[in-house]
Amino acid sequence: MAILCCNSWRKAYFEKFGFPDTAAVPTDDADAYRLNPDHHWLFNKLHLAELQGLRAGPFGVLPTLEPLFSKPIYNLSGMSVGARKFETIDEFESTLRPGMMWCEFLEGPHYSVDCIAVQGEMPWICITRGYPLAKGTWDYWHVNMPAAPEVEAHLRDFIARHLGDYTGALNFEVIGTKIIEAHPRIAVQWVDLYGDGFVRALHHLHETGRWEYEPEDPSGYSVVAFAPPAYYPPPAPELWEQWNATEGVTYMQLPSYAPDGTFKTLGMPEGGMRLIVINTRTLEPAMALREDLVAHYLGSEETPLSLTA
Repeated sequence: MAILCCNSWRKAYFEKFGFPDTAAVPTDDADAYRLNPDHHWLFNKLHLAELQGLRAGPFGVLPTLEPLFSKPIYNLSGMSVGARKFETIDEFESTLRPGMMWCEFLEGPHYSVDCIAVQGEMPWICITRGYPLAKGTWDYWHVNMPAAPEVEAHLRDFIARHLGDYTGALNFEVIGTKIIEAHPRIAVQWVDLYGDGFVRALHHLHETGRWEYEPEDPSGYSVVAFAPPAYYPPPAPELWEQWNATEGVTYMQLPSYAPDGTFKTLGMPEGGMRLIVINTRTLEPAMALREDLVAHYLGSEETPLSLTA
């Protein structure tokens, strides 16, 4: 396939387009890293922090502030693996290991921003706000939610200053107005909300270097449930059809397993594995559907890990 995916639920969405194998469009960090050798630095979270003037350093350099936040300098598996807040320097120094970094603790809304960059310009942007829960999990994401003007201004300035040699998709994770992660790819979790026209324009961009796109409204929500790591078998086809027929639902994603039922634990947050992703134009029916899905897999008396305090 022209659009590269590591998970079967992602591949299923792109198969309908029938793209030829003439352009490699990454949707995961491993492929994005491999296909962008001149921009490996985007994955270096310490470098990103320093470019923005944040107080930060690698493990082994004594932090200069409390509280502080720590995470791996590189993490291509996503899902906030190894990331946590420390209240004191002593706690940080006694807990972590090489390969980690510290940074000043940032506060404010958490955004996942997809954009298109063409030689230092940004002709398209979609800002999505995430609503986090405990232990690295998420409640839902509000796609195409207006943010403070300074957020977009900071990203435009960053692209103009540092990415004048890059053409393609970019995804930025932002807290407040500061970039905490950058990826030369889109956030594929809710790409169906962007519409088929966007996907075709993205493919065309990778083939030709030109961004040609008629704007569509990508507004919607991505509702998530996390659960204890385990094998959760696919539902009966009629039940799956019933869930997909819920008002507003555009696409649903279940976990990807190997044929023997195993799965990769790397990339899971402390709060559990991602059980279901429901992309929808309407929030309330999707929230109700999540309750039904959790009851189906965990029992009506259980609460998914992501919804506990």
